[in-house]
Amino acid sequence: MNRNEQIVLVTGATGYIGSQVVRALHRALGDAVRIRALVRDSSNTALLEGLPVEFIRGDVMNPVSLRDACVSVDTVFHCAGLVAYTWNFRHRLYDINVTGTANIVNACLESGVRRMVHTSSVAAVGVRENGRPADEGTAFMDWQRRISYMESKHLAEMEARRGIAEGLDVVMVNPGVVIGRVGGPQTVTNSATETVAAIYRGTVPVYPSGGLSFVDIGDVARAHLAAWEHGERGERYIVVSENMSYSELFGMIRDLPGSSGRRAFEAGRPLSVLAGAGGELFSLFTGGKSHISLEGMRLARKKLYYSNARSVGSLGMRYRPVREIVASIACGGDKE
Repeated sequence: MNRNEQIVLVTGATGYIGSQVVRALHRALGDAVRIRALVRDSSNTALLEGLPVEFIRGDVMNPVSLRDACVSVDTVFHCAGLVAYTWNFRHRLYDINVTGTANIVNACLESGVRRMVHTSSVAAVGVRENGRPADEGTAFMDWQRRISYMESKHLAEMEARRGIAEGLDVVMVNPGVVIGRVGGPQTVTNSATETVAAIYRGTVPVYPSGGLSFVDIGDVARAHLAAWEHGERGERYIVVSENMSYSELFGMIRDLPGSSGRRAFEAGRPLSVLAGAGGELFSLFTGGKSHISLEGMRLARKKLYYSNARSVGSLGMRYRPVREIVASIACGGDKE
């Protein structure tokens, strides 16, 4: 099948990552492919406004709608997913991330979809101790199974691998902490980007003792296309720019022109537990997601670092430096 006949389906197409995958597809290929966007009845499609996209009503929790959406589709970009760390979201994490992935895998198999690009996460990858970067082959650890989000992304990958065993060509993209402003008619961020902006304003007085791997939202979208074009069946590709401790991140943001210049201090374990408990209570009583949780604060004491060697070597990825990303966030840039 040549490109002019290809139809691609994007799940989670109105979300932070999915919308940028749609935009990257349109920028790179124009009319060479037809893009279908799976949207729920409640979805806000503003991020896709003005793009030549075919909207298909459906939900990853509705297998019938997925089978209909996959008719004549060559490739599925499965970007739908939930990120949450508070305890009261644990069942929804399993439903959306695990059952939802199982449903789209089944729909792909039943409809003869050629390839699925699965948006996974470094959360599905194992962790090495003492700040040593993990890679795609690092084994998932027992303690990670007690972190609901990590476990859900790990099990989602197991569903993707089941699809491979049953004949589906699947490639997995594993981003780190994704940051950056995105937009169209309106600007959208995620919680990590909002945190960077708050640090710049000087409204975050403390930081945890651990560290994370960061990556620009634009690079994540491009990595999905690179994985589609060049990724090997059954492989993971870790998509990160740099590994950085929270202390280094706060210092970098504090040194940006126009920042508040306020110094933050490292939060000890008691304060971390107290903050996490507060986040859990907020989420429990409001029903909404909290940026702070007990699981999140537990992870924030670890250095969760990852190697991008495979995505650089095999996909040809080149990553935007973290300093450039946070500077753009601080000045309100990158609002396409």
